[in-house]
Amino acid sequence: MEENKRNKWLHVRLTSKEYELIQNAFGQTVQDSLSDYARKLLLKKPVIGRYKDTGMQELLAQLTALRRDLHGIATNYNQLAKKINSSAGNEVGIHLSQGKKLQQEIEISLESVNRFIDQTAEKWLRS
Repeated sequence: MEENKRNKWLHVRLTSKEYELIQNAFGQTVQDSLSDYARKLLLKKPVIGRYKDTGMQELLAQLTALRRDLHGIATNYNQLAKKINSSAGNEVGIHLSQGKKLQQEIEISLESVNRFIDQTAEKWLRS
């Protein structure tokens, strides 16, 4: 496990033109970071070019954002459930109102998911 830990730095000085060329080439790959891209080039490993299907990139970006939102909502829901289970009778009403707000957030998120799915399906059917 210790062998895979990257703890060494390699600093490279570039001109503005060189940096721009590298950034443009990096932008045409599927690499997640410039470090990954540079590491693969320096170690002479294959670099996969980016597909022209930008719809998939948009889809992944949207799904990532939706996952983050839903994770936050789920965390809030779990916290609320714990509060309700450990509350005395007079505090339950307060937590239930928080639950209604959370339910509205969930409904808004679900509407967003449905809208996104409809838009993506429409684009996909047109292509």
